[in-house]
Amino acid sequence: MLIDKHNDLVQKLHAMHLNIVHSRIHKLKTLGNLKSPCFVKREDELSFGISGTKFRKYLSLLPHILEDSPDQVIVIGSAFSNNVLGLSQRLIENELTPLLFLLGASTPKLIGNFLLTSLFVPSDQIHWISRIDWPKVEDITYQYTQENSSQRFFIIPEGACMPEALPGALTLPLDILENEKIENYEFKNLFIESATGLTAIAVILVFVWLHKTTHVHVLLVAGQTKIFLEKLDHYRKLFEKFMATDLPWECVLRQFSLHIPSINRSFGAINSAIFMKILDVARHEGFLTDPIYSAKLFLETERIIDNYKLTGPNLIIHSGGALALIGYQTQLRKAWKLAGDNLR
Repeated sequence: MLIDKHNDLVQKLHAMHLNIVHSRIHKLKTLGNLKSPCFVKREDELSFGISGTKFRKYLSLLPHILEDSPDQVIVIGSAFSNNVLGLSQRLIENELTPLLFLLGASTPKLIGNFLLTSLFVPSDQIHWISRIDWPKVEDITYQYTQENSSQRFFIIPEGACMPEALPGALTLPLDILENEKIENYEFKNLFIESATGLTAIAVILVFVWLHKTTHVHVLLVAGQTKIFLEKLDHYRKLFEKFMATDLPWECVLRQFSLHIPSINRSFGAINSAIFMKILDVARHEGFLTDPIYSAKLFLETERIIDNYKLTGPNLIIHSGGALALIGYQTQLRKAWKLAGDNLR
């Protein structure tokens, strides 16, 4: 029965010409213990320039954009957004013009993701929206399209959190099942961070649908509990329609737990502990994490496992984003000087 359900979803995605892209997993040495071993899923390896989980969402989003044949594609987000950077690349690759509506009163320093985005998108294709006006950004972009009605636009909201991106996001939980099959593991807990929340929601919905026992721990690095639950219910209904199925709300709620960061609770907030974790993971695990998402997730996963005395095996989703580190060279140097050779 479960195999049939799995195959039904795979066939649905294949009918949309969506391939189940694969990323590997491997065991971590410095996180977890004998009773609760931890593994990492290397979504960061799916693409150099595009964060892994974003890469999946674009699998279904980009065909929708191409089918619409717009003159320009409006992308909404922060100047330092992984999504803005990633989409800019895919749009240019497909001969589409990105028009960016970014948070800020003026051009910020050319550092981090904004420096990289500026290599792709010239300044005359960037519109700056003040923080005061940011809650109305979608209304502002719509008004812009009305004032320029001679052109066709496709609008992508912040984080590409939109129904057209859901099928691509659904490839992640399917790929996790493939990891379990290859490695002969069944994960008891899965840890994933949430900004707009679409990828975490996709994992929750597929696991509920398949009656999978893996509990999903979602770290809210951005957004509020109420907003996450509203989005979850919205996409639950879309998934029900997509798969012609029923996902009872009470079953969905049992599948996951939401966690608030114990430090740096506001989105984008960072401190020295985050950079020490980046250094620790780099030296002992051999890969890079970013301070906004993945390093915070690794730091908080350790706390959650200890506080709740979780047993494993556990899987941490490394969503990528390490390119953003070029904007934090000063903080990285400070962490390096502080740590020296004293990291465990």
